[in-house]
Amino acid sequence: MKVREIKKEAKKALKVNYWRCVAIAFFVSMLLGTYKITSNQPISFDTSSITIKSEPFGAVLNSEILRDTIESISNVQESITNYKPTRGVLANVFNNVTASGSFIFGLLNSFNQLIFHERVWQSILILLGAILTLLYVLFIRNVFVVGEARFFLENRGYIKTNFHRLLFPYKIRKYKNIGFAMMRLMVQEWLWYFTIIGGVIKHYSYAMVPYILAENPTLSGKEAILLSRKMMDGYKWELFKLDLSLIGWSLLDLFSFHLVGIIFTTPYKNCCFAESYMYFRSHAIQEKIEGSEVLKDTYLEKSGEVYPSEKALCKEVETKKWLHTDFNKNYDFVSLLLMFFVASIVGWIWEVGLHLFQYGEFVNRGTLHGPWLHIYGWGLVLLLILLKKFRNKPILTFLLAILICGTLEYATGWYLETFKNARYWDYDGFFLNLHGRICLEGLIVFGLGGCSFIYFAAPFLDSLFNRIPKKIRTLFCILLSFFYIIDFVYSSKYPNSGDGVSQNLQSINIENTTNLCSSL
Repeated sequence: MKVREIKKEAKKALKVNYWRCVAIAFFVSMLLGTYKITSNQPISFDTSSITIKSEPFGAVLNSEILRDTIESISNVQESITNYKPTRGVLANVFNNVTASGSFIFGLLNSFNQLIFHERVWQSILILLGAILTLLYVLFIRNVFVVGEARFFLENRGYIKTNFHRLLFPYKIRKYKNIGFAMMRLMVQEWLWYFTIIGGVIKHYSYAMVPYILAENPTLSGKEAILLSRKMMDGYKWELFKLDLSLIGWSLLDLFSFHLVGIIFTTPYKNCCFAESYMYFRSHAIQEKIEGSEVLKDTYLEKSGEVYPSEKALCKEVETKKWLHTDFNKNYDFVSLLLMFFVASIVGWIWEVGLHLFQYGEFVNRGTLHGPWLHIYGWGLVLLLILLKKFRNKPILTFLLAILICGTLEYATGWYLETFKNARYWDYDGFFLNLHGRICLEGLIVFGLGGCSFIYFAAPFLDSLFNRIPKKIRTLFCILLSFFYIIDFVYSSKYPNSGDGVSQNLQSINIENTTNLCSSL
């Protein structure tokens, strides 16, 4: 195998479909944990220990620069690993699972706390986190690794390879088989690493398993591993040389805090390994290696605009229509206005009821004085209007709903804190929060709630509104709008505030300063 030619072809494939390759590689790297997502807590760089020593001709030893750089990186990694959220359901799951370190230790720790320490709830949380981790590894992480391999295999020949090829294993309903096959690979390779050098050898021996499963996802883990071993017999050193030739990019990725990896190194490596697989595959078929007869997706050898999925070895299964409501209907202005008030009033009931349940007291939540939280109304109406052309794609609708609701909630929180000097909600301490204004847990709820409204509640409400005579609907809208506008204008100058409703930022800052001084 000529490494230079492999890398040359990989660069061609990357250049043709660059941004999609970058997006796919980045997304899968996030799933694999290559790039960490942290909270909004600031990360400090301690440069006090970095000194430039006086050397002959003003030179600084490379070893010293490297050492100081590694120390800086270690400081950043320590700040990341010390991140522990303190509030919310996701915070509990995250802390317990990360404390356990892995599925196996999470399971053992769960039983240990349950049997020997009688910590039932902590044990349940850890066990739940461990089970979720296992399911995630089986049916998401492992499957997306193969989906990524499929994308890059098609990308090398087809210039308009789309993002949805990443979901290839799910579309052909082979994700379970792929998940367990990849799990077998993980376990076998992990066991081989107990022999140290054996683990390195087997890493290259099993390297083609994801690509074999990407081409023929009907194979079992045992079959895919055996075929990879035979394909790599005599070629492990060649693949190692390819890895070695890319080490400079890997170091540059490390020292740039993964920036270079995101925009070039990771997608480039994927293109290189896809090219390598096609080389090993061609050799296996020509030499008639035992088991190579299952590598029969001849369309991977061809080129064009789009891979002909209808002629593939495994046909995509047509998805059943899971919704029977007419969620694509158009809503007139009166219906949208009534939905705005329904969402605002339901949101107010939800917030008031939640506070009543938690603290046992009734509090009028929100900036307005009336029984409505208009951020809910504006958010859901915006979802109906802005996401109309995406309604046939539920997953995309869910993600866009998170984006829109998150933007609206963050912007509203920023406005209230900046111009009203008050905070009406606080997500500090929640898992993956941004300045305490939004958090992952809340965004997931908003995404699910938004989809439920778009696909179920809105069509139902519209049908219900249409049963009301038009004159009565119009009159009702006028009355509600009149009271809302009065409340809005009055509350703009005198917003609803007080205990259980809002926090004064000035008093919070004074309290924090007092606590800091007393601790000093």
